[in-house]
Amino acid sequence: MKFNIKEKLERINPVKKNADGKRAFFKKKEDGEGTNKFFDKVGDYFNPEPQKERVLRHEDFNAAGDVYYASVSAFYKVGERLLWLILALFLVFSVVTNYKEITFDNFFYLMKDFSSAADSEVPQYQVLSYDSDSRQTFALYRGGLVSASPSAVSVFTAGGRRTLKSNNEYYSPNIVCCDKYVLVYDSAGSAFSVYNSFSQVYTEQLDSPITDATFAPDGSFAIATKNDDGKAVIRFYGKDLKYRGNVPDSKYVMDMSLSSDGDRFCKVSYQAGTGKGLATLTLYDIASKQTASKLGEVEIDGEFPIGCSFIDGDRIALLTNTAVHIYNKSCKQTEEFTFYGESIRAFEVSADGLAVVTGSQSQKRVTVFDKKGEPVYNSSIAENVSAVSIEGDHLFMRTATGVIRTDLKRKESEFLACEAGKMLIYSEDTAMVCGDARAEYLVFGKKQ
Repeated sequence: MKFNIKEKLERINPVKKNADGKRAFFKKKEDGEGTNKFFDKVGDYFNPEPQKERVLRHEDFNAAGDVYYASVSAFYKVGERLLWLILALFLVFSVVTNYKEITFDNFFYLMKDFSSAADSEVPQYQVLSYDSDSRQTFALYRGGLVSASPSAVSVFTAGGRRTLKSNNEYYSPNIVCCDKYVLVYDSAGSAFSVYNSFSQVYTEQLDSPITDATFAPDGSFAIATKNDDGKAVIRFYGKDLKYRGNVPDSKYVMDMSLSSDGDRFCKVSYQAGTGKGLATLTLYDIASKQTASKLGEVEIDGEFPIGCSFIDGDRIALLTNTAVHIYNKSCKQTEEFTFYGESIRAFEVSADGLAVVTGSQSQKRVTVFDKKGEPVYNSSIAENVSAVSIEGDHLFMRTATGVIRTDLKRKESEFLACEAGKMLIYSEDTAMVCGDARAEYLVFGKKQ
């Protein structure tokens, strides 16, 4: 016995009907009230039953199981329509809540940035060339490279394409970067500029010489200056590049750091003290745009501060000339490692952890603390190391003839030879060495 499509649907999945025998998706209005055809159509659009009937009308299936697959198809169709509706609502919500950010400049930046984003996905190149200048400095930025010389700032993509060349007059340029911006300041002057991948977006001439600068991941930054009387002032800027306020310091600021959310700030300063020197680590809450409140302070007598940085969980890593100190978010010390009079030959203090090479010309030791503030590596090394850097679970060390990469978990090392130049870490398996006129990629772990 065969059923037509309509009978098949009703036997397997009966639906409610009105008195006139028509399908009742919405309750029919009483006589004289009229019907709302718009809502009836909307109901049909998001109801799977009409979609199922449309599927079955195209093919006259005989088996009852085919109605099941028609139902699945109908539900997926309705699901697709709901997702399109959610997308439309999301776009409307985004436009309403962010209408102030929808400007021609931002749209222009978005279009210009597409090409840079595409270049960051290309395979790594062996050599990247740029203008030669013995005084230029380098930093990695968004998968590419930034170079700053006394005459110009240039931004290159990973593929070697230059997206920016901005002329300047910085006698001694320094670079700090985050994913959003590049900041270049003159350590011999009082000017600084902020760039994105293709233009200069902000510049300012301060009244005092700049001694340091640091970024938070969201694009907010801090700049330290030193007055003629030796007093320091740290100026804070938001991710919108607007000035937020400052914190004075009567001592010399050696290093500073912003937390990952940009709401906390720490600095380490130095003064002569009782004659042996006094290092002071100070922690601030700068979430308020009006004032900066001090959260804690630690004084270390007899030690010279070298660097500090926030690491995971708002912990702080501090390196002095004699020890490594790890503090929690309340400025309470949780780890201490002493060098026992050994001189520091190379170091890095960053959000990825702390690495330091100590010792003499004939006997050297490498000590590493991870981003949780825990010691993970302590070993002797024969080579002379001029620079160290941590990337994930790997330690990179620059020697006179090349770069050593050490797996901090497996305690295995690999060496690749290269020419002279500054070492930058591109990823856990790739280092970049920047010489006077070109940068060379060193890819570790490749089969020879």
